[in-house]
Amino acid sequence: MGNHREASSGCYTAMALLPMSNAGKQLAEREHYRLRRDAQALAKWNGETLPVDPLNDAVLSDDDWLELAGFAFAHRPLLTSLGCLLRLLQTSELALPALRGRLQKNVSDAQLCTTLKLSGRKMLLVRQREETAQALFALNDVRTERLRDRITQWQFFH
Repeated sequence: MGNHREASSGCYTAMALLPMSNAGKQLAEREHYRLRRDAQALAKWNGETLPVDPLNDAVLSDDDWLELAGFAFAHRPLLTSLGCLLRLLQTSELALPALRGRLQKNVSDAQLCTTLKLSGRKMLLVRQREETAQALFALNDVRTERLRDRITQWQFFH
């Protein structure tokens, strides 16, 4: 499910999966579960209710940890990580002003840059990645270090 309206149609992008094998069926089930976990976050962000039964699960899953590490230590986009970032913010007691400001308080990027004395959107994104890493390390430093090393190796070899 996309998080921005398309300019030409005003619609959000979505991808449908038609499983043609057992592996495809497992993928479709996993992604449907993920969509249900992220449904409330996406609906709040997009202002559109999704035609799925949302799950109220605030516990960080293994998939969440991998997505969060991808955001913190690689180049995964902020809004692609929306659901797991909001679950992280529910779990963490840290201030995390750049993340909370954007995702929970819906403060504009420009206002956050001014408030946090950052030189622009790129620096704001750097700060949001740093805050995500900080929150992950606070929750489980060993797991976070392992994920960071794994992602660094992926980036090196690809």
